[in-house]
Amino acid sequence: MPLLQVQAEKLSLEQLERGIIEEIIDIDQFYALVPFLPVNGKAYLYNREQTLSEAEFLSPYDPVSEGAATFEEVTAKLRIIAGDVDMDKFIVSTMSDHNSQLAIQLAEKAKGVSRMFRRALIQGDCSVNPKSFDGLAKLCVPDQTLVAGVNGAAMTLGMLDELLDAVKLGADALVMRRSTWRSVRALLRSFNGNHADMIMIKNFGQPVPAYNGTPVLLNDFIPPTEVTGTNNATTSIYAVRLNEADGFHGIVGGEAAGFKIEEIGTIQNKDAVRYRVKWYVGTALKSTLSLARLSGLTNV
Repeated sequence: MPLLQVQAEKLSLEQLERGIIEEIIDIDQFYALVPFLPVNGKAYLYNREQTLSEAEFLSPYDPVSEGAATFEEVTAKLRIIAGDVDMDKFIVSTMSDHNSQLAIQLAEKAKGVSRMFRRALIQGDCSVNPKSFDGLAKLCVPDQTLVAGVNGAAMTLGMLDELLDAVKLGADALVMRRSTWRSVRALLRSFNGNHADMIMIKNFGQPVPAYNGTPVLLNDFIPPTEVTGTNNATTSIYAVRLNEADGFHGIVGGEAAGFKIEEIGTIQNKDAVRYRVKWYVGTALKSTLSLARLSGLTNV
């Protein structure tokens, strides 16, 4: 009796590639450059300048008026980002011959937690979700928001220049979608074939594009579906100053910065072990003049 195919397949293992091929890929150069400040306690408080008391011109013997500056106290709260993954002990013990089931699942969970944080870094709004922190869109005050058009409009280089000028002490980066950057490059090429410069950022490891000497950080978490007037297909560009003194930065709590992986232990009614990936994190914007937004762009 000849060897049937169905029997032969039982004796032949399919070739299995070690590791996991990524299919969920997001470009986010902004996250890598955000500075983080350790915080002791559940919140971080700082004071913003609110009003100044100026002097006045006087004649001889005129009384001198008194006045004091006022300040606004700002509170940045730490938030909890966490997710659990349960690993069946049988699967971990018997099915890790080619790939570590535990290592892969923990790595994927950490990737998911990181992706949630990076999305909130742009779109977070504690008025919508009180458990979240505020991202760039919410932190940017109305006086620092430029609108391309009532119902959206195409970008011009003049708009980009105005956006950079709005960050009074100088922007460290422009943050935009990849498709929006393609539109910027198309505008630059229309002027004597300029393709835009590349610039190296300290400790980043690779060159990034630049506009007028300002690094451009590509970010897929800026949505292309922002509503401007009657147009629900617009996007934004952000100009941001990044530092702990007067700019935008993150805050972290706990013994050490970064994600923590914690083994919770055996689940009571399952032959499985639960692991938790968590992070205590938030955002702070010291000066409102360190962040500006150009919204209503149809260059999505």
